[in-house]
Amino acid sequence: MPAPAVPDPEGGTAPAQQALPLGGAVPADPVSPRVLALQQRTARRAQEHADLQRDLLRFHVAPSGRPAREVRDEQAAADLACAAALRCDVRRARALIAGAVTATQLPGVFALLDAAAIPAPWFDRVLRHAASLDPRRLGELDRALASLPLRDMSYGAFRRRLRLLVTRLTEEDRPRSSRRTGRVAWREPDLVDGTMTLEVTGPLDRMTEFGARINAAARAVQDQQRRALRDGEAQIPFDVDDEVQQTGMPLSLGELRYEILTRSVLDTGTAPVPATECRINLTVPALTLMGRSNEPGLLDGDTPIPATMARGLAARSTDWHRVLVDPATGAYLPGASQRYRPTPEMIEQVRMTTPVCAAPGCLRPSRGRSEVDHIEEFDHDDPVRGGPTDPENLHSLCVAHHRIKTDEHIDPVRISENTTRWRLGRDLTVDILDNTDLVTPTLLPEYRDLIATFIRRPAAPRPARLGNPAEEPEGDPPPY
Repeated sequence: MPAPAVPDPEGGTAPAQQALPLGGAVPADPVSPRVLALQQRTARRAQEHADLQRDLLRFHVAPSGRPAREVRDEQAAADLACAAALRCDVRRARALIAGAVTATQLPGVFALLDAAAIPAPWFDRVLRHAASLDPRRLGELDRALASLPLRDMSYGAFRRRLRLLVTRLTEEDRPRSSRRTGRVAWREPDLVDGTMTLEVTGPLDRMTEFGARINAAARAVQDQQRRALRDGEAQIPFDVDDEVQQTGMPLSLGELRYEILTRSVLDTGTAPVPATECRINLTVPALTLMGRSNEPGLLDGDTPIPATMARGLAARSTDWHRVLVDPATGAYLPGASQRYRPTPEMIEQVRMTTPVCAAPGCLRPSRGRSEVDHIEEFDHDDPVRGGPTDPENLHSLCVAHHRIKTDEHIDPVRISENTTRWRLGRDLTVDILDNTDLVTPTLLPEYRDLIATFIRRPAAPRPARLGNPAEEPEGDPPPY
């Protein structure tokens, strides 16, 4: 295909340096320099993305007839090394490696990417859809896509063709595939309004029916709220904050859907739900509680929440625990122990220093199925000699990374009071800083001003004694 001619900034035309995908553009018409620049950048990114797939594939651990646990643990260590190299979380690294493995089963589409005939986001979309396919269908998908004129196709046309192909190929596997697509995931919190999104994904029919049930429940409650307002009833359903009573308006359907979902009783059948072993920590600076600062609080030492929300949660709390931190650095101050099992207070402090799994790149929260682990192994024969049980030598690890640490696929070493050095398999070694209280150091000037004001304040007069001192008898004071 001949390269398109492009206008020269001085008024003439200049041929493109290479034949680029047109995406529906008319070949005979000129292309502006800014469009050509984007086309060239898109082509380079496509070729770099193909190289990335080759690099990622090197982190895949092939079974090669070895025991399943050995392969699994070696793969977990490779995932950590990949995450450290990409500076992402381990879940993302694991997904990228899996995508590179899938790419080997799509040679036709990969060749189009390598030749810059399709952009990198198109290839990633193919991988996302391919992940839901039976491996036997990948060859059919690859042949069907490679036969399409993708080089000259617009994004809309590509998207429609891909969705149609995937729907057609999954028709026979739909019952099994539908069961596999059900999942619930947390999204990154919105730090502006202090909210978090819970995303529920499932088969189309079940999600449609689930949405209809929630809507029906919300409309029923909304109708009852209207009747209660009309009849002047004192009790209004789901009016938790008296908002309906104060405004004289029922809650919106969106608000009621949320209230119904978050306040419903979960039915787990005969499966008992164990009690939560650890409390949820909300760390709020004293000045924020006093209303003298709007520095945010920290939920479980990791997620910032607005000051107004932190004050509201603290006001409704019945249990308070003092946490000592270095005011200049925010480091949590430890306390030593010669026992093997950490105390509940130590566990809570460890949850603040490692709110997520301490393995580099892992984001599994410590409040889930995590285990408190000694960085330097505890010496059962001579506890004084090494491996102390104190927060500085403890961290939280998820079950998977605790296991591969025990099997020595990864190895942490404490090199300073706030830094742990991790050896990740045979790939690399990284230094990871401890989590600290990010708020307190920013409040240090305000604390100093407050203390200085308190010191300069004149002493309050001592309260006068009752009675006339002149009439009090002399001698020894009374025995009280």
